[in-house]
Parts: sequence; structure tokens; C-alpha cells
Amino acid sequence: MKRTVLTGLLVLAPACATPSREPVSVAEAYARALDEGRLQDAYALTTNGPDGETAFLERYSDEATRRERAAAVRSSAEVLEARAPALTLARSGPDWRVVEARPADVPRAALRRFLDASDAKDWKTAYGLLAAPLRARYTPERLKEDFEREPLSKERLRRARLALNTHVRVGAGEAVFPLGDERAVLLVLEDGEYRVLALE
Repeated sequence: MKRTVLTGLLVLAPACATPSREPVSVAEAYARALDEGRLQDAYALTTNGPDGETAFLERYSDEATRRERAAAVRSSAEVLEARAPALTLARSGPDWRVVEARPADVPRAALRRFLDASDAKDWKTAYGLLAAPLRARYTPERLKEDFEREPLSKERLRRARLALNTHVRVGAGEAVFPLGDERAVLLVLEDGEYRVLALE
């Protein structure tokens, strides 16, 4: 769908659900809603996030914050990727192209994102990469506290990072990174994305 046609549709029905939208148009609709202060419309285009609607509305009540986020979304859309367990699509100019990758590359990239977020102390991102059973037990704040209080947390992260270089066993709905001594980092598939269930 051409952007000019999409723009017209968005003007006529900004909050209309259109499941057939491609990723770039969703990103643009989200950025436009933020720019225009239509926070309910922007929130409707999210997966609801770890903090919920109230926190979203509060965070983006500030115009400068909204505009900064909208600009970041637009710049990221230029290098957008769409992922599924056995498929990654990447933008190449105006087109989408299949990224040829081995099955183990997808869970490996998911684990790397979690480890990078944890090392950077970006607890909201790390929390969002946890599997549902862990997200139910934690909040980003609680995750931060546990990692700061647990003496072995740095060692667990170090071992998990080393596991990135090991052979990954990809099975039905899970990926296992062996650590030795019958321990492993475990990722599970949820809604088409690999998420961290156990670090050992």
C-alpha cells in the first residue's frame, strides 16, 4: 500500500484497526499519533507494554517526550526488521527482503538482546524479553533489585554470554543453550518470539 493512500485512510479513521497494515505503516501511525497528542490512538497500536496504559499516558503527557519518541520510531523504521521463529525480514530501501539465517540464529539474537539490556541496566527492556511465567513474578524494578542483590547474578550473565557461542538445541517451542553440569539457558517461544525462561 502506498504511503499517500495510507495517509488518507489514517486521516479518515485514525483509530481504526487494520490488521493488514505492514510494519512501517504501523510505526508511522504510532509516531503520528504521538506527534498529534492522540495518546489513546498511540496506545492502541502497542502490545500494552509492561507498565500498562496509565503509565504510558503519563509518560507521553509531556510534548517533548512524545516528539522525541516519535522521531526515534521514524528513524528506526528505516532499518526495521520483522521476526518470526524461522524467519527475519529486513527493510532494503522501500522493499522487504528475507534475511537468510540458521534456525539457531533467532534464539541466539534474543538471548543477546536480553544480556545486552541487563549489562546496560535497561531493566524495562530486559523485563520485556522474559517469558510470561517470569514476567508474572517480576516487574522491571524487582528484576533490577534481584540482579543487584544476588551475588551470583554477574556470574550467571557471564556464563549465559559464553553460552551464545555453544551449540543451540532448537526444539518444539524452545531453544536450549547448554552450560555443562546439566545446566542450561532456556528460551521458549511466545507469540512468535523467543523469550528467556531460565539462565541456568
